[in-house]
Amino acid sequence: MFAKTSAAAAAPVDAPPQARRRRHALLAAVLGTTACLGVTAPAATAAGQRAGATHCVTVLNGVERGEGESTVRSRTCFSGPGAGERAERAAPAGATQLMLWAEHGDWGGVYDRVYGYDGPCDAAGYSFTPSTWWSNNLSSFQVMGGCNTSYLSGPRGNGSFTGQVSYVGAALNDAVTYVKVWRG
Repeated sequence: MFAKTSAAAAAPVDAPPQARRRRHALLAAVLGTTACLGVTAPAATAAGQRAGATHCVTVLNGVERGEGESTVRSRTCFSGPGAGERAERAAPAGATQLMLWAEHGDWGGVYDRVYGYDGPCDAAGYSFTPSTWWSNNLSSFQVMGGCNTSYLSGPRGNGSFTGQVSYVGAALNDAVTYVKVWRG
């Protein structure tokens, strides 16, 4: 009829000190095991973002005449509580956000906001090589700032996309070595 519980788990607040110590030890053991396994309660925020996750900001120049890729002006990352807000505040004045990269499918995990200094996307767009970490971890992304078309390539294949991409596919997942975005 009722589930059987241990005395340690069911000890009331006004229980003798020995029962409270057993209850605290049991709780600490459960929480410690959970932490060691990496199991945490998701602290979800808007757009599938996880509170406390790492958020980066990458800033690009446009493709210069005679060059094949945009140059990366800067890359900065923030982690811990409030990382997303700090990354948003780090957006450079005068730059246009072009993409939001995510470590996992459906825009989960670590994020990188990619900005361009040469204005919104046009037919020429922006093209570049991701950092080594992002080459090995990119799984989904959103386009913005006038960008609506993207091309990604990597050692296992390539793909062209239109609009938001909740998963880059098996050939490109965690294997992107080149990115181009533009207004098609």
